[in-house]
Formats: sequence, C-alpha cells, structure tokens
Amino acid sequence: MSDLTGKVFMVTGGESGIGQAIALRAARDGAKVVVAGLNSDGLNDTVSTMSNYSGEGFAKPTDVTNQEQVRDMVAATVDRFGRLDGVVANAGAFVKQTSFAEMDLEDWNRVLDVNLTGVFLTLQETLKVLLAQGEGGSLLATGSSTAIRPIPGMIPYTASKGGVHQLMRALAIELAEDKIRCNTVVPGVTRTQALMVGGPEYASRGLKYVPMDELVEPDELAALVSFALSDEAPHMTGTLLKVDAGRTSG
Repeated sequence: MSDLTGKVFMVTGGESGIGQAIALRAARDGAKVVVAGLNSDGLNDTVSTMSNYSGEGFAKPTDVTNQEQVRDMVAATVDRFGRLDGVVANAGAFVKQTSFAEMDLEDWNRVLDVNLTGVFLTLQETLKVLLAQGEGGSLLATGSSTAIRPIPGMIPYTASKGGVHQLMRALAIELAEDKIRCNTVVPGVTRTQALMVGGPEYASRGLKYVPMDELVEPDELAALVSFALSDEAPHMTGTLLKVDAGRTSG
C-alpha cells in the first residue's frame, strides 16, 4: 500500500469505473480527495464510500470542457484544504463505433473536447497552483491501449488518447526542473460499468485482442496510480504505465 498521507488530489471522472477506483484507493492510502464529474449521484456515492476508509474529501460537479468550471474545481479544492498535490485527469467520453467515412463531426468533436481539451484544461489549472506552491507535484492522465494498438471503429477515441499520451510526455520534459511529474496510466479492456452494459458478448469481443484473455480490474489500475502519485516514485515521469493484460504487446 502506498502512502499518500496528508496529500491532496483531485480525480475527474470520479463517479464510476476507473476514476472511482482511483479516488477510493487514494483515500484508503491517506489522501484527501476531491472527485469531479457530471453525475452528482455517482460522485456522492464515491465520497460516501471514501468515508469507510476515513478518507476526507468532497464532490464537485464539473464539466471538464468548461474552463470556468474547472477553475472553480481547483479553487474549491485549495479553499477547503489549503494546498494541492496533483490531479488525475480521468474524465473521458466514448461514441458509437463506426467507420471513419461514416463518422459524424459532432461525435468527433465531443470525444476530442472531453478526452483531450478536458485534460488540457484540468492539467493547466492544476499546474498554476503547483507552480505557485513551488513544491513539485504530480499530474496523471488516463490514456488507453487503443492509442498504441487501435481497435477498428474507435478512431476519435484512439486519436484523443494518442494526444493525451504525447501531451504527458511533452509536459514531463517541460516540468522536470519544477519537480512536477507527469505520467499516463494505460488501461487495457477494463471491467467498468460502461463495458459491462454491452453485455458478455460485447466484453468478449474486446478480449479477442488480449493475450491473457482477461479483463483488467479497476482496483489494479488504482493501486498503480496511487504508487505513481506517491513520494515512493520520485523519478517516475514521462511514463506510460500499462496495465493491459498484454494487449499492446500481443
């Protein structure tokens, strides 16, 4: 178990799935956690469960594509806890799978707005606080194995996550002197509510690309993220932290 005692983090997309698992694990490891997202009921459920670990935090409904709302999220966190140690930019969006030739511009824009512009806004507003504090910190984003090994029909998602991977690598270089570490967790086909809504057949189609033929569990990703956020990983930066059951190697 990693030690995040006394640290303050925000997690976007914290109402379910990977984001919820990350928030709960960070709280369990001693952090104060602010969870942000669009689903207030889900956010409140996360905060309620955090209390089982004596975790301190609160929910902040936030649209990560709205700069003012992102600024409010960061300001509310600092107002409540007096500082900030980093963020996990996890909020993401999918659209229906379709060929590139038949893709709607609206779908393309929606995925890029949430998955790439939303990450940009979240990281930039967090970074302003970290630079002002002058004590280093950690920026972490959720990427995807599809950015390394694409799946047919998922071009907007693949492109957006590829952008996230490169953004985090570039930031790792730019912010190295400031001791602000920038990493990307790269999930494979993960057992989330969004995946399971499609039913066993849908999950099975995803597993045909996975050598281990097993779904990744959100808690496994969360444990790695907690370590990456902690002082136990002081030189981990610019890294793709892959938990994909061999998908990108298969």
